[in-house]
Amino acid sequence: ETPKEGEIAMISQSGAMLTGMMDYSMEQSYGFYCNISLGNKADLGAVDFIEYLADDDNVKVILCYLENVKDGDRFLEVVPKASRKKPIVILKAGKSEAGARAASSHTGALAGSDKAYSLAFNKCGVIRAETIEDLFDFGEIFLFQPIPQKNSFSIITNAGGPGIVATDAFSSEGLKLAEFSEHILHSLRENLPEEAAIFNPVDIVGDATPERYIFTLKTLFGINSKANDGPDQNQINTEGVLIILTPQPQTKPTKVAELIYETKSKHLANKTLICSFIGQKSIAEGKKFLKDHYIPCYQFPDRGAHSLKTMIKRRWYLDEKPLLELDIPEFEVNRERVSEIIQNVRKDERTVLIGTETAEMFECYGIKSPKSRLANTPREAMEIQPEIGKAIMKIVSPQITHKSDIGGIVKNINKPEEAFEAYIEIVNKTKKFGPQNAKIYGVEVQEMIDFSKKEKINELILGMSRDPQFGPMLMVGSGGIYANFLQDVAFALSYKFTREDAITMLQETKVYRLLQGVRGEQPSDINAVIEVLQRMAQLVNDFHEIVEIDINPLLSFIDGYSAVDIKCVISRKEN
Repeated sequence: ETPKEGEIAMISQSGAMLTGMMDYSMEQSYGFYCNISLGNKADLGAVDFIEYLADDDNVKVILCYLENVKDGDRFLEVVPKASRKKPIVILKAGKSEAGARAASSHTGALAGSDKAYSLAFNKCGVIRAETIEDLFDFGEIFLFQPIPQKNSFSIITNAGGPGIVATDAFSSEGLKLAEFSEHILHSLRENLPEEAAIFNPVDIVGDATPERYIFTLKTLFGINSKANDGPDQNQINTEGVLIILTPQPQTKPTKVAELIYETKSKHLANKTLICSFIGQKSIAEGKKFLKDHYIPCYQFPDRGAHSLKTMIKRRWYLDEKPLLELDIPEFEVNRERVSEIIQNVRKDERTVLIGTETAEMFECYGIKSPKSRLANTPREAMEIQPEIGKAIMKIVSPQITHKSDIGGIVKNINKPEEAFEAYIEIVNKTKKFGPQNAKIYGVEVQEMIDFSKKEKINELILGMSRDPQFGPMLMVGSGGIYANFLQDVAFALSYKFTREDAITMLQETKVYRLLQGVRGEQPSDINAVIEVLQRMAQLVNDFHEIVEIDINPLLSFIDGYSAVDIKCVISRKEN
């Protein structure tokens, strides 16, 4: 049987998934303009078809099932422009480690980091579906309902329990309930039963007739009132409505459905309206009527809330300045010296930079760290200490990540002879407790931050890992020795990285509240941290050779910061 004709374009990397989804759609109200099976994308890929379909007026919504994206740069270039023209919903498989392995095996291509896919989708205005059910739910609501102008919704229900469930679902999805004007509240109070709840959600109680449903719906939009005594349009805060119906003796599901459609088509064409008819047999006819007349009707209200959230996400995206039109500021930097540092590391057949190299590299991009020098002998350490002042000394070895775990750090070095002894102690402990293959390049003598002179210190971690598809992925969060335990971090792609992106990253972390100041504390220098993130984004965008960065800790002060410990890994020359 041939699928229904319609205005959805379906792109799938799996032929079997495509046939299954086409068969599923036979019982739905929507149809397809085209169905495209990509296979292993030997020639054309999903991005090529998205670019083509974005300019086809016969297509209103693009749905995709993908297992990987081969050309992340082209995805980031094409998809933001396409998603401005019409909604793009992608179900990306291979989220779990096992799923990623299966996807790689299936397509012969790396699946990449799932976090990077989510960041890329979000940046490009793509709606990500977590399940096949999501894919079709989102496609249906985008196809048949207008995008709300703002995040302000109402719930109408004939039962208290489902209304509470819906309210919880709205809250968890970040949807806001509209506040009713006094005029609307007065109209509801005067015309609904005494036991009805007139505040949002509006509970019109179990004996609600079809007429009561429609009266309430019209009242929320000021349709029942005469022109001279109705509410001012500025007082109507509802942008969309979820109508919940449970089977009750007085309820006529089909009649309610018919009147909802009539009201929607006559008065509310520009408003988002969805339903949840809870039940099965007794509501089947009414539910079918709604779907046949292009009003999404969900089995349970939480699915409706989930779909409305995607509409709001699209509204936010459309209200933002287009990604490709963003002006990204460039800092004055020394690219030539960074290139020399990378070449010298490769000549030494290394991929891990030592502390003094990373400090100089980051200084070239305006990221400050404490003064440091590399000592190759105890005597050199003794000679360097007076120049540095109060120092912390650290083992320098590409094979050792957590120096403190093996006794590879000694603090509070105040005298040359202390530096001499600390050098010997650090090297001996590294040989005893460190990896047998550890290559020791020496000991770093670094200026030690005098905490007694700082009114406030917050430890942050900043980092970068390079995703094979979408490039550098920046990280920021709670740092220090508990960074791995706390897992309080946020991520963003370095592509078109803005100040607003940096702020959003910080706001997603718990440590941000500490940076703002708690219990009367002064705030940390958040602007300085934001600038470090922007400068780091410029560095990793300029040098594709850099594959990994770890700054832990970056100490944030009331005025300024210090990148105390920086690790940097570059790719091998042949890669």
